[in-house]
Amino acid sequence: MADNVTGASVATDEIGGYHYQRVKLTIGADGTANDVSAGAGAVGTGVIRTTLASDDPAVVAMQRFSNAVEYETVAASQTAQVLGATGAAGDYISGVLVIPASTSPGNVILLDNATSITIFAGGASSVSNLVPFFIPLGMVSVSGAWKITTGSSVSVIGIGNFA
Repeated sequence: MADNVTGASVATDEIGGYHYQRVKLTIGADGTANDVSAGAGAVGTGVIRTTLASDDPAVVAMQRFSNAVEYETVAASQTAQVLGATGAAGDYISGVLVIPASTSPGNVILLDNATSITIFAGGASSVSNLVPFFIPLGMVSVSGAWKITTGSSVSVIGIGNFA
């Protein structure tokens, strides 16, 4: 079968008075055509695979986060306890396990070095029982070490990757 086409209609899309040829993507050896699959994560015939360079920022970040997940405990009534040995910008916090010691525990504040984020307000009858609960975060510090401040009757475990 010939590889060139003559005298056939070709699909186009007119944009601003110009015609752009519409092309359906296929891959395969000469004489075969496998339609390219849409979506992510598919493996098999018709899937274009891409490998990111090892120095791509997304790859570097994922390597850092997947290398080690660690935890740090913070007792009740602590002020701005650093998560990790020293903490640094770029540290990742997956989430915080809150452990109330009463049904009226104090608050829990997460700090991105100096920026304060209340992640649990606490207060009178703020929990109905003493069962620990997880607050998912999935954040990267932009200004320094992650720090946690806890009120009375509440401790936490910070989970992530800390410097």
